[in-house]
Amino acid sequence: MTEVRDVVAAASQLTDAEFLEVVRAVAAGRPGLGALLAAVDVGAAIPAEDPVTAEVVSHIAPGVPEPDYTPGGVPTFDRVRERIEGRFGTAIGSSELAHDSPSGQSLDEAWEKREKAGKAKLDEIRRSLGKQ
Repeated sequence: MTEVRDVVAAASQLTDAEFLEVVRAVAAGRPGLGALLAAVDVGAAIPAEDPVTAEVVSHIAPGVPEPDYTPGGVPTFDRVRERIEGRFGTAIGSSELAHDSPSGQSLDEAWEKREKAGKAKLDEIRRSLGKQ
């Protein structure tokens, strides 16, 4: 059987369209490679006019940690507290904005009408049972 490196070397010499055809041929009839076949079909639909190239980085040196993080990359308690307070403030603010908007006010009015109607119906049921 041919070495994997030889196959990779040969495949790297193919154009994108040729490579996709090879993958289609290999994946056809193999149920376990259905996702690969679907990915090939999606990849073939994407125009290759502007190919993306990327530089392979073998090792990324650790830099200076961000403020409010330990050298190991763990957030400090102050950082966690600030994020929680920020999210809490956002939640309270969005709730207040929702109630102050016209649609929020109409929902509040509809809720009050339902509450009144529910209380009236409960009173009517109690009167019919002779409890008032």
